[in-house]
Amino acid sequence: MSSACLFEDPDTRKRRPRNYLETLEARVAFLEGGTQNSQTEASSPYLPTPGAQQQSSQHGTFISDEEDRGTDLSLQAGLLDVRTTQTEPQYLGSSSTFAFSHIVNSSLSRHVPERSKPLPGLLTRRVPSPTMCFLPDHDLALILSKAYFENIQPQYPFLHEPTFRLWEKKLATQSQDVTDLSLNSVPLFFVNMVYAVGALLLPTYQSLAEQLYNSAQLYSDVLSLDNLETIQALLCYAMYSLRSPVGPSLWKVTGLALRQCIELGYHRKSKRRLGRAYEDIHIQIRRRTFWCAYSIECMVSLWLGRPLSLQLHDVSAEFPNDVGDSPSPNAVQGTPRSPHDPPTSMTNAIHVFRLRCIWARIHQYLYSENELDSADDATHRSRIEGLRAELDEWLASAPEVLPRTGHTLSIFSTRAWYELNYNYTVLHLYRTQLAEGRGSADAIFSDCLKAAKGICSQYRRLYVGTPVRHTWGTLRCIFFAGLVYLHCLWTAPRVCDTIQYDDVSRTCTDATMVLVVIAQAWEEAAPYRDLFEGLVNRTMTMIVSRNNGAHVSSTPLASAFTSTEQETLTQQMADVADLGMSGEMEALLAGFMDEFISFDASS
Repeated sequence: MSSACLFEDPDTRKRRPRNYLETLEARVAFLEGGTQNSQTEASSPYLPTPGAQQQSSQHGTFISDEEDRGTDLSLQAGLLDVRTTQTEPQYLGSSSTFAFSHIVNSSLSRHVPERSKPLPGLLTRRVPSPTMCFLPDHDLALILSKAYFENIQPQYPFLHEPTFRLWEKKLATQSQDVTDLSLNSVPLFFVNMVYAVGALLLPTYQSLAEQLYNSAQLYSDVLSLDNLETIQALLCYAMYSLRSPVGPSLWKVTGLALRQCIELGYHRKSKRRLGRAYEDIHIQIRRRTFWCAYSIECMVSLWLGRPLSLQLHDVSAEFPNDVGDSPSPNAVQGTPRSPHDPPTSMTNAIHVFRLRCIWARIHQYLYSENELDSADDATHRSRIEGLRAELDEWLASAPEVLPRTGHTLSIFSTRAWYELNYNYTVLHLYRTQLAEGRGSADAIFSDCLKAAKGICSQYRRLYVGTPVRHTWGTLRCIFFAGLVYLHCLWTAPRVCDTIQYDDVSRTCTDATMVLVVIAQAWEEAAPYRDLFEGLVNRTMTMIVSRNNGAHVSSTPLASAFTSTEQETLTQQMADVADLGMSGEMEALLAGFMDEFISFDASS
């Protein structure tokens, strides 16, 4: 390894590279140019205006496999899926909201008003502030890194904590100057990013999180190394984007990480002979990193309905060994865990990897056009039954929860997390069978009602009156579960008749309370709260009328709503759409309103 040529600054006594000033000026110019470009892009004349969006959508702003019968609502659903500034058409597949909005009822889509201007967050991620900061003092640094490794690392263990702790300790004794180029850029990048993600988990450090994130960009040279550290750096960006409106596209950055894994052969079974401690830990970190990237890829692909970059049948890489990290940065701790041993720091992550493999098969078998075209009804049902059996076994074998030494800042590694993801996957399994007119069995609606109810009640216990911070995913999941619950009540009257009024009221209250709490902390969530409350009120009225013997018509009757009620509900739907939520719930929001407004005027 070559050594750098340094000189000692006579004023500060610090050792710096001979080209220090030229390099520093170049970095400053680069950062200033990046800030100007970001601001220019945010106000660019090429950024689609609402009118331009309406015009361009007629020519295919969103590309799908559905017939060209788009409505204002389906186009808004497309915006919910992508949240982008791009003017090129973007593909949204069969598991996306955009595609699902074509399947279900179109009654409401005729009443969706045009928006005069987009609300914040519709088309762009917020432009980050250009401010940076020094590394935090030792006590705060430990708080931030502890928040990360106790709440993020158990689910996404792509970093090696002993190595990070060495970096953290070394940097604590060196210069905190963010422009000190004599320091190794790799440790500085990861330390700043871990602290930034840790700060996002804490309620009073959101501004610091953004400053640390911006500081990390000074040391993004790691992205050009084309090695394991490059993939880990890309996944750090993904961790930040999952929890912040600032950051790169999760779809793109995860795709880059996975393609780098493929280029380096991480998706294939390692053929190197194990033996030396360094090789052992390197192979384990490779496996952890690959499966973290693949897990996020499965999640995002299912949200957007886009093809997986790597099909599961092309993966032969083993799961990482179920062993904890040794205090030494060059070794793993002991032998792999047996099924009867207590869980290690890797046990829960490996169980998540198994769930994402189930998601990959759901994506392939239930949302791939080629698979659907080649499978008859019996094969399709058999696949769903097999996936459901695999999912049931996954939940039954969920590992024990590891105790935490600090505050619980995320719901991962809890029994509730496993139950929530089980219920959410059930909704994925049966989602395409929830549309009206498919003749689906009542048992499917019963399963979805039970799963949606479980999500609503669990979220109330986890997020109301606790220090756990809400994320965009929290809002998406609770809103989707609530809509599924209401949709099933309207679409399956025989199933609805078996549910007590108090039970429906309790479940709707659970969902509403979570939405209220989120809206109090984040004002952009208010349209979801308002819309859901309106839908709940109409549903409860329907149930009371049905219990009193009133007839509920199966034919859509817009007269069931007064003009004011209809205008309010559709305006709230437009507000929800304009906020830019990706995911499945807008599909139901676009579809089940036929049943909702078909409440007979005579009742």
